[in-house]
Parts: sequence; structure tokens; C-alpha cells
Amino acid sequence: MGIGIRHVVGISAALALGAFVYVVGFAPMDEVANPRAGALDRVPVRSTMIHTIRRSLALEQLATADRMADVLVKHNPEDPSAYFWRATVDTKLGDGESALGNWIRLDRLMQGLNAWSGRYSVRELDYFRAWAKMGIGEIEQGQALFRKVADDLEARSDLESDRLDELRIVHYNLACYRAMGGEVESAMEHWRLAVELGYGQDSGWWAADPDLEPLHGDDRFGAIGGAIGRGIDSGAEADEGADEEADEGVEGSEG
Repeated sequence: MGIGIRHVVGISAALALGAFVYVVGFAPMDEVANPRAGALDRVPVRSTMIHTIRRSLALEQLATADRMADVLVKHNPEDPSAYFWRATVDTKLGDGESALGNWIRLDRLMQGLNAWSGRYSVRELDYFRAWAKMGIGEIEQGQALFRKVADDLEARSDLESDRLDELRIVHYNLACYRAMGGEVESAMEHWRLAVELGYGQDSGWWAADPDLEPLHGDDRFGAIGGAIGRGIDSGAEADEGADEEADEGVEGSEG
């Protein structure tokens, strides 16, 4: 059985197409011809880095969280989430001086950052701004900003909705914002409702979430959280969110 010219042409075309697909989709990029190649091949996605930090904090794997926070800052020097997570990890490590330095960096960054289309909503930027103020010791300003964020979320949310998967995240975030705003009783009620509606079945983030730390001294917090325990898939539910980032745009609170 002979092979005609059309067969040869067809085989050649198929081989050429295969080579093209390999080069475009699989072959290593030439870093000289394409300077972004190295970054694309090696730098983790921002949301992946944040998810790793959250998971590591929930599991008390502080060395891993520390390394990933450094990578996050290195590759996202203009992003507020980088300094938020670096300062948060520093605090968990007990390095108050380094944490303060990063809260100051975040505060300076937020002074000129009022919008970030496609990444952060105004509410999310206010969240970072609030944490920066708390971190540098301007507690009243920080708490006022957290209350503003909570009021905005509550006004935009249907708390009578039957969409429990969304409602439990709303209540979780309200628990976070109200707690940081100094409204402990309101925060505790939102925390109770979040768990009651099914929050955290596969997440241990709640126990490490810095937004909920104002509730840690209240026995009710642990009693409510005891119903769900501490899992290992931290950050999964809200990505949330945060990555994580459910609104993750990025809110550090969504877990």
C-alpha cells in the first residue's frame, strides 16, 4: 500500500502542529527572549501563597508561614496583603519589632491607595487600612474603620437569605469585623450563627484567625468552636476566599 503526497503533507502538518503546541504550552521559555519567563515558571500565584500562609498558621507550622511570607513580600512589594501577612506572621513568631515595621509599611502604603480595580474593593482596602492603624497603635481609628467595614457588609447583605453557603461566610466576616471593632457581644453572636449555619466543617483557620483574637478570652468562643474542631484544610471554605479571597478579593478574615 503506497503513501500518497496528501498523506505525506497531512503527516507533516500534524507533526508541525504538535511541535507548536509543545513550544507554546510545555517547552521551557527562553528567559533572554522573554524576561517574564523566570517569574512565570517559578513564582507561586499570590492567592496560593496566602493560602499556604493561612494553612501553616492554622497548623502552627510557623517556619513554613515565615518563609512564604518572605516570598509574598518579595514578589508583591506594592500589594497591601503582602505586608499584612508578613506582620501577622511576625506577630505569631513573637517578633514585635519586625511586626511593627511591617505595620508601618502597610500604613504608609494605604495612605496613597484608595482604589485597586480588579483586585480589591473599597471595603477590602479599608480592612487593610484598619489593620495598619491597629498595628501602629492607633486603636480608636482602627476600630472605627473595622466598624465601618462591618456596617457596609451588613447593609449589603441579606441576612435572611436561604443561601447558607454564602450566609455563613457573611456571619463569619461580621464576627471578625465586629470583634476587631470592639463590639464583642455582636461578634460573638455572628460567630455563633456562622457555626450554626455550617461554617468551618473542613477548616481550622478560625482558631488562628487574628481577626477573632479579641474573642479568645471569652469561654463562649472556644465552646462554639469546639463543635467544629480544627481541621487541616485551612482556608478552603472561603476560597475563599481572602484565598482566599472570596470578595478574596482578599479579605484576611475570610476562612
